[in-house]
Amino acid sequence: MTSKKIIERLQQKDWFVKCETEHELALVLNACLDTSVGWYDGRSATDIVYSDPFPILIGRSSKHWNDNLCFYVGLTDEDLKQHQDITDWFFEELRK
Repeated sequence: MTSKKIIERLQQKDWFVKCETEHELALVLNACLDTSVGWYDGRSATDIVYSDPFPILIGRSSKHWNDNLCFYVGLTDEDLKQHQDITDWFFEELRK
């Protein structure tokens, strides 16, 4: 079960998590499912098969995909500066 603190943060926008493995991606997607955050096309967070190489950035952006989940592919460092990297915080909160 995802903590209230994580749910509240994932409901906000302009964040990303860097996933190094399939397992880490699954943890983020399951938390998004609990938060009712899904993909731009209406699919739930866990309704995706990801097959590109890791690491990957996943998050929510107020500028892309209508505030829904997206993979941060091809974004510049300048683009990323507009989003908060919550990677360490997210995985630390899961351990609590």
